[in-house]
Amino acid sequence: MQDVRFYLSTQVFKLISEIFFALIISVIQFYSGSEVAQYASTHLPGLLKERVSWKRGDYKEAIKEAFLEFDNLLRSKFFYTLNYLRKNLKENIAYGGPSSDTPGEDSGTTACLLLIFEDRVIVGNAGDSRAVLCRKGTAIELSVDHKPEDDLERRRIEAAGGEISIDGRVNGGLNLSRALGDHFYKKNEALPLEDQMISSNPDVNENKLEPDDEFVIVACDGIWNSLSSQEAVDFVRNRLSNGISLKEICEQMCDECLSPDTAGDGTGCDNMTVVIMQLLRKDW
Repeated sequence: MQDVRFYLSTQVFKLISEIFFALIISVIQFYSGSEVAQYASTHLPGLLKERVSWKRGDYKEAIKEAFLEFDNLLRSKFFYTLNYLRKNLKENIAYGGPSSDTPGEDSGTTACLLLIFEDRVIVGNAGDSRAVLCRKGTAIELSVDHKPEDDLERRRIEAAGGEISIDGRVNGGLNLSRALGDHFYKKNEALPLEDQMISSNPDVNENKLEPDDEFVIVACDGIWNSLSSQEAVDFVRNRLSNGISLKEICEQMCDECLSPDTAGDGTGCDNMTVVIMQLLRKDW
């Protein structure tokens, strides 16, 4: 199963000098329209590189600033108007009539951005995508999932005027509590973006890489709803030891998570995105 509703941005930036490079990998998964995800996949890495904090080497602060600045740009009426015109122009050509829904305000995306340089890995995450490191066969979670039921998230949502339904949805809608876009949930004019019901403020975590670290998995909730972090690490590790390529492992993982039918509780029916980056090259 391949995800037709995600955008993956992988860029390499030359930083500070010729001595080292930074690799930025981001999994960007959208819903309710692709405008925000498309924009994020092309502009978020650039916004990151432009931060003053990035240039002085404060990469954790730069990630936070870039997420918030990106979301602030989305509040521009120009952005939504432009995407409305683009969508309606396409649909007028394809179907001979205008679209009845306006894209933008309810369009959103999770974003899990992973930055690796020298012996450090920094992950900025907003939403329920997740980054997991394999260290000697043990799963190390590099990011925090953002769900409405969590105490910290619940307090912010309720303080912003929102409610959480019995099935864990914000105002009966989204089942996550942080995202880029989704400005339908960000209308409290008394609050900054990071304090809205759906916040664009990422959790940013930094870890030191060890010589025996093997690979990193970055995936959306379509994977993590079916596999635990350790199960995913075991899945990848076993196949690497048998000489299976990373591409094939990604495909097999999606197949493993895919439900054989849609009659169950919905597990395995979501869209799926997974990226695996190998850190250690040796005989398995």
